[in-house]
Amino acid sequence: MGTKQIEVSSKPIEIDIIQPTMPRNIDLKDPKWHVVSSAKITNPCVKDQEGKRPKMDHPDGLLNDKGKVIRVCKLGKENPDWPEGYTYLDQFLDDIKKKNNGDVVFFAISTEDYELMAYNMQELRRYIREVQEVVVYYRNVTIKTPDGDKDAVGAKVKVKD
Repeated sequence: MGTKQIEVSSKPIEIDIIQPTMPRNIDLKDPKWHVVSSAKITNPCVKDQEGKRPKMDHPDGLLNDKGKVIRVCKLGKENPDWPEGYTYLDQFLDDIKKKNNGDVVFFAISTEDYELMAYNMQELRRYIREVQEVVVYYRNVTIKTPDGDKDAVGAKVKVKD
């Protein structure tokens, strides 16, 4: 029993890699943000035909702390239903009550937590971009040209920024 010569040969086997369907684009909705403070809202006088906001002395002759007559709007205020000292917080609460049948329900977030949320969004964007690059790389290496005669090297998939 002698030794037999074994001939070894290698031949590339073509494997068709089926490309998965890319996921649909993200469909995000825009939330409405309210920045609320306790600052008083300016309630200007109504403009006359000339575009001026005429004032007059208080009809009851009221005086301010310095003894001067208080000036009031001759034609009234632009928002007569707003009480004196009406703030952005008051306005926000009134709007929320209208939307929620008189209930005051809202969610609040601190400035620090808002900054954390913005940081997290940036991290998500970064991660998604990096994953997209990996997907594009593997698609480029596995997709053949339209004729099927050349490997994927050179076939490019573009990612929108």
